[in-house]
Amino acid sequence: MPVESLREDLANRRRTSLLSFYVAAILSAIAVSGIRRAQSLRTLLLSFAIIVAGAAVWFLLRFLSSNDERERQINYRALTFAFTGTLIFSLAVGFLQSFGFHSVSWLGIPAVMTILWSIGLILHSWRYQ
Repeated sequence: MPVESLREDLANRRRTSLLSFYVAAILSAIAVSGIRRAQSLRTLLLSFAIIVAGAAVWFLLRFLSSNDERERQINYRALTFAFTGTLIFSLAVGFLQSFGFHSVSWLGIPAVMTILWSIGLILHSWRYQ
C-alpha cells in the first residue's frame, strides 16, 4: 500500500473522529439543556446526554491516539491555551460574583474548554502550515 494512501486514510480517520466528537458534544449539550424544559422526559434526556457524552470522549480519545509528534505539539499548545483561557474565565466569573452577578452553570465550563481548545487547535495549526 503506498505511503500517500496511508496518509490520506489517517487524515480521513482524524477528520471523521474530530467531527464526530463535535457532533456528540453538541448533542449532549442540547440534551442537557432540554432537561429543564421537558421535565417529563428528564430521565430519557439525561440517559441520552450521558451516552452521547461517553461517545464524545471515545471519539476524542480516538482522535488523540492518531496524532503524530507534530500534531501532539499542536494539541499540547491548544490544551495550554484552553486551560489558561478557562482559568481566566473562571477568575473573571468569580470576581463578578463578588459584585452580585449570577454564577455560571457547572455545565458551562466544559463548553468553554471545548471552544477554547478548538480555537487553540486552529491558531496553533496555522503555525505549521
